Amino acid sequence: PMALPAAVPLAFFGFIVAATWIDIIADHLVRLLTFLGLVLHIPSSVMGLTILAWGNSMGDLSANMTMARKGLANMAITACFAGPVFNILVGMGAGFSALSSITGMVNIPVELTPSITSGFAFLFLNCWLVLISGVCWNRGRITKGYGYAALALYSLYIVTSILLQIYY
Repeated sequence: PMALPAAVPLAFFGFIVAATWIDIIADHLVRLLTFLGLVLHIPSSVMGLTILAWGNSMGDLSANMTMARKGLANMAITACFAGPVFNILVGMGAGFSALSSITGMVNIPVELTPSITSGFAFLFLNCWLVLISGVCWNRGRITKGYGYAALALYSLYIVTSILLQIYY
């Protein structure tokens, strides 16, 4: 076994190398999927809410389901909320900061599309569903019924967002 003072810098270096590779591969994957979307005439927002979102979420989904199956419900539900909060706050913060420093623009225009607005609405509905079903009705327990309701809500979100892309 390696001594702790030597293992920590090595582990940190390994983390940096892995994160760099993930960033490089993700960049190429986004370029490839953007190209496929253009060739197949799939709107970029539909690509974002389906293929890119699913691919981006597979690691979290696997980890959260494993934690839940092993009885680590608090850890799983915390990770379900903490991961997206990190992605939204740090990902968007760093992304917009980088874009601002590259372009020199202080204010970057963003279009709040109907698809994004429906995403906000469905996120709000899901948070409300967790609070009402888990806290109020079931006294701090998440039941199987919530799982089915959440899957139905997600299916409705996907259908709504695609229809908004087609007809709006």
